[in-house]
Amino acid sequence: MTYNIEDFGREYFVSQGKCLKLDLQFPYEEMLAEAKAMREHFVRYHVNTHLYKQEKWFSLSLHGYEYNKPSAYTAYPEYTNPYDAINDFKWTWAAEHCPITVNWLKNTFPTKKFGRVRFMLLEAGGWIQRHFDSDEPVIEAVNMALNNPEGCVWNWDDGTTLDYKSGDMYALNLHHYHAIENTSNEDRYHMIVHHHDSTPEWKALMNNAAKEQGIEGTFVYSTRAY
Repeated sequence: MTYNIEDFGREYFVSQGKCLKLDLQFPYEEMLAEAKAMREHFVRYHVNTHLYKQEKWFSLSLHGYEYNKPSAYTAYPEYTNPYDAINDFKWTWAAEHCPITVNWLKNTFPTKKFGRVRFMLLEAGGWIQRHFDSDEPVIEAVNMALNNPEGCVWNWDDGTTLDYKSGDMYALNLHHYHAIENTSNEDRYHMIVHHHDSTPEWKALMNNAAKEQGIEGTFVYSTRAY
C-alpha cells in the first residue's frame, strides 16, 4: 500500500499530562521470551544520530524499514520526509520469528496502520540521557513493559517517576523531558508501538484511561506523522 500525506489525517490526544496507563492486556511473558530469543540480532540504538547520550541501549524492528533499522527516518539519508519513509514500512524479517507478538499486534492492538514497532533493550547498567522526543504535547507513543527489573527507573523532569511493572502499557507524552537508568543486574525489555490512525477502539481506550486517571486532554485532527 502506498500512502500520501492525506492518508495521515488522524486525531491525536493533545494533553499536558505525562502519560496514560492503558487497560489492554498482552502476553508479556511470551513476548519477552521471543525478544530474548532474538537478542543477537538487536542493534545499538541512536548510536549514530547524536541526539543524546546513552549506554547499552539496543533495538530490534518488527515493523518498519528493516529489522536492523529501528530509528526514525531522520537517521537514514535516503529519506527526506516521514511520508516517503513510511511507504517502505513492512513486517520485517524479525517479525517472522516472533509469531505470538505479531499475532497480538495484528489482532488485538487497535490500529489498521502500524508505524514503527520495536523491541527496546536497555541492558543492566545502561542509561538514557535526559531528552524529549516530540515538539508537540501529544500522548501518543505506546510503551509496553515485557519486563521491568527493580532498579530500572523512568524519571520525568519534574522529579516524578513512572513506576513500570511487567505487563504495564502506557501511552506517553514524550514532549516532556525524561531519562531512564537501569541500575539492576537484569536486562530490561520493552516494546514501543507507533500507529498512524485513530480507530474508534483506540479513542475509546484513551478516553477511558483519561477519565479514570483524571488526565485532561482532547483529540485534535492533524496530518502530521508524530
